[in-house]
Amino acid sequence: GLDTVGLNSNVFLRHHSPRLLYGANLCSNLPDLLIGLSEKPEYVLPTGPVSTAILIDHWRERWLARRLEREEILSRVAAQRVDGFLLSRDAAVSGADSSETRADAPESKDSMACRVSATTDDRTFIERLYRSANSYADRLNRDELDSIHVDLGVDDYLVEQAGANKQVIVTGNPGDGKTHLIERLRPQLEALGAKVITDANAVSNHQTLDTWDACRQENRPFVLAINEWPLYVLKRTAGEGRSVGPVREALRQVESARFFVDAHKPGPPNDGVITIDLALRNLLVPTVVRKVVKRLTDERFYTGLDEADPILTNRAALMHPQVVERLGKLLEVVSLRLRHVTMRQLIGFIAFLLAAGQGAADRLRSGQDAAGLTYSNLAFKGGIGRLFETVRQVFDPATVTHPTWDERLWCGETAPDDWLFGDSASVLTLPSGREQGFRAAKRRFFFEHSAGGQLFDLIPRDEIEFEQLLGQGAAGTPGLVRNLVLAINRFYEPDFPDSQRDRLLLWQSHRYDVRPPAAFVSLRDVSHQQLRIEVQRYADWVDEWLPSEQRASRSFALVAEVNGTDVPLLEIDRELFLTLLEAQRGLGRSSWSHTATRRITRFIDQIDRVLPNRTGGVEDIRITPFAT
Repeated sequence: GLDTVGLNSNVFLRHHSPRLLYGANLCSNLPDLLIGLSEKPEYVLPTGPVSTAILIDHWRERWLARRLEREEILSRVAAQRVDGFLLSRDAAVSGADSSETRADAPESKDSMACRVSATTDDRTFIERLYRSANSYADRLNRDELDSIHVDLGVDDYLVEQAGANKQVIVTGNPGDGKTHLIERLRPQLEALGAKVITDANAVSNHQTLDTWDACRQENRPFVLAINEWPLYVLKRTAGEGRSVGPVREALRQVESARFFVDAHKPGPPNDGVITIDLALRNLLVPTVVRKVVKRLTDERFYTGLDEADPILTNRAALMHPQVVERLGKLLEVVSLRLRHVTMRQLIGFIAFLLAAGQGAADRLRSGQDAAGLTYSNLAFKGGIGRLFETVRQVFDPATVTHPTWDERLWCGETAPDDWLFGDSASVLTLPSGREQGFRAAKRRFFFEHSAGGQLFDLIPRDEIEFEQLLGQGAAGTPGLVRNLVLAINRFYEPDFPDSQRDRLLLWQSHRYDVRPPAAFVSLRDVSHQQLRIEVQRYADWVDEWLPSEQRASRSFALVAEVNGTDVPLLEIDRELFLTLLEAQRGLGRSSWSHTATRRITRFIDQIDRVLPNRTGGVEDIRITPFAT
């Protein structure tokens, strides 16, 4: 909007004070509104001036009142002048590089300073890859796109499909690299006669559909980058008097790309449509991490930097095979916790390890010390975003206690030859304190000491058990079905005998209101022989472009077969696994995942519904109170 009215948005929007943005639900039917089931919001506040007054009163009490008590804030406000807030002054700054700037306009000392700060930026390309809008693919030139591009197997496939006059829909989440991928390949695609739309948000749905229809009629390739939800919206628009078949086919391929049982295996692509869903990729695997690190440590990004710049030390460390190997293993463990990580998030993570998201001048002022800007600290401290937060939650060496090495590190009694770049005793004397120095030393130990890999053995047991469970599910380990039968039985009855793993009890409940049931009753059961494990598989068209090592393996399925027919399956993922663990440990229902709880009870209900009715009397009834 600012750009549209002639103002340079970078002047007004770019700053170095990150903010958290909170979304407040102001209507009671928000979920239905978001997915289009309702058209009219049901506001929780009265409309008009009354609600405005309520919000203002809340702001006065929550925000303003506290700040009025602080002398330093009142002094800063008193020093401000009205002309400092005039848009006309900042508009002059935003037009500083425009030929239309008035030569005779008066210029104050303050406006000169503002103009310099708006145009001077000592951040190099690597720093801009961390949380910067200027790192988005639509703002990078071709050389920059090429410099950070990591070929993960999809490039040749996309060009090949375009060469066969297919309509190629590249979808996924924001940041997955759709625009980046297509912009790099645009010259090749257009040489094949393809119409290319790298951002579906930049044109209207009707324009997108018109281009798509024209390519179908002319038998020429069409390439579209579009996020998954806008693709659903595009289908709605196509249904308004247009041919909806191709859009429906694209969505079918998105929805059926993964499956567990043969009955759900999707048919081949139709209507000349090929969908490449980049959200299917697991980017936190060692092979991808190595490629990204290699790209971002290329010599071209580090010419002309001061020898004292910490970025050079971090680059040298990340070029060592041992450091990259342990970083890759760390992110691989983290991937079990995260459903999906985008390419932008991974690149931003590695870029932050190198440059801390700071310009060269700021890095030099901070200095190179182990409690500051070393990559080993930056991996666990200071980074903003879901990937950084999950890394800290899953595994921070500074919070993992080792019975032997902690004492040696604290006393500075490790052998220098066991370290890649010299021992860490010096960090214990940092000005920031011995405790901070120890935390820095422990993090360096993980990456750079010969025994640092031992810390992986101290990862929380639940994470290790789930990783082992996935391996067992993929391998079809004997006994896994009986173990799951016992775990589900204990979900309802925590004291269920360990020896009884052969039959899955079908617990049922009844209630008159929405409150959770107080008890469950079991009248029937099924043998463990009617249950089997199925691994996650991908549709044939996904196999053509997604390498095996990038396929996310975060779940498998427990399938029940009754009278030769499969009952809807139970997907065993981390969320459900932890819920089963907490139930077995006797933890109350308040700590369980509500989603996982519903999935388990629904699975049992579905089995019970398809079992034939008993013809004789009931032989055994079990009743259990449901823990709260």
